[in-house]
Amino acid sequence: MSRHHDLDPQLLRSFLAVADTLHFTTAAHMRGVSQSTISQHINRLEKILGRSLLERSTKDTRLTEDGQILVPHAKQILAACEAAFDEFEPDFLSGHIRFGVSDDLVLSHLPEVLREFRIMYPSVHVSMVVGLSSELNSRLQSGELDVACTKRFLPSSEVFEGECVLWRERLRWLGARGFGLHAGNPVPLVAYEKESLNRRRTIEALNQAGLAWQLSFVSDHLSALIAGVRAGYGVFMQSALLIDDSIVPVEAAELPPLPEMEFLLVPGRSTRAVKALIRTLVENVSRVAPNGCEIPATLAAPQRATA
Repeated sequence: MSRHHDLDPQLLRSFLAVADTLHFTTAAHMRGVSQSTISQHINRLEKILGRSLLERSTKDTRLTEDGQILVPHAKQILAACEAAFDEFEPDFLSGHIRFGVSDDLVLSHLPEVLREFRIMYPSVHVSMVVGLSSELNSRLQSGELDVACTKRFLPSSEVFEGECVLWRERLRWLGARGFGLHAGNPVPLVAYEKESLNRRRTIEALNQAGLAWQLSFVSDHLSALIAGVRAGYGVFMQSALLIDDSIVPVEAAELPPLPEMEFLLVPGRSTRAVKALIRTLVENVSRVAPNGCEIPATLAAPQRATA
C-alpha cells in the first residue's frame, strides 16, 4: 500500500455503496453517478490499498476478506467527516443515522414521529435495524448503531452511558379478544423460539406461581407471534404497545403479575444528527408511549417537534 495517498471519502462512499448492495448498478444509482464511475472509484481504492476488495463475476459481487475489514474503517472515516462538517455548518443538518429499534416499537406511533423528523431534516438519512434488545445492545457496543431505542427489565443494574429513559410500564398478559384460559389446563404460551429475556421472564413468572405451561406457538419474529395470538394459540407477555382491536389484556386471576420494563434511548455516537433525532423522540414520547405508562416528569408534557 502506498503511504503517499490519502483515502478519498468519495472513493470510500462508492465502496460502501457497493458493499451495502453488492451490485454496481444499484450502488451507482444510490450515489447518483454512472456505473463506470463506481468501477473507477473501486479500482483506484484497490490500487491505493494494494488489496482486492471485491470479487466480481457475471453473476454476483462479493466482499473479499480485506473488503470486509475495510467496511468499519470506511464508516468511521466518513462519520468523522460528517461530524467535522456538522461543527462548521450549524444551520444545515445532514448525515446518516443507523437507528436500532425494538420490534414492538415499530408498531407504535414511532413512524409518525420519524416522518416529522424527515420533513424537518430532509438531508439526514436513516437506516433502521429492528431486533431484540440484547441484539441492539450488542450492535451499539460494537459501533454498528449510532443510537438505539431499547428496553430493560426492572430491577436492573444495567446502565448505559448517555441513556435517556422514555417510559416505564408493567408488562401485560395479552391474548386474542374473546380468548379464555381453561381451568386445570397448562397455560398456552406464544413465545420467541430462541432464548430471549422476554421468554425467560415469562416462564419464570409462571414457574414461580406454580402454574403449568406449554409452548403452543413459537417464532423468532414478533409479527408471527402477533399472528399466533390473533389466531387464538395462547397468550404472551408484552408491552401495552401491542394492544389493539384484536389483541387485548387477558384478565385471569390465576395468571401471575408481570415485571416492569423501561424503554430507553441509548446513543452510540454523538453527532448533531443523532442529537436531533434523540431530541425529536424525547419531545414526542407521549405520542409513542402506550396509555397508562409512567413517563419521567421531565418528559411528560405532550409536545410536537419543531424545527
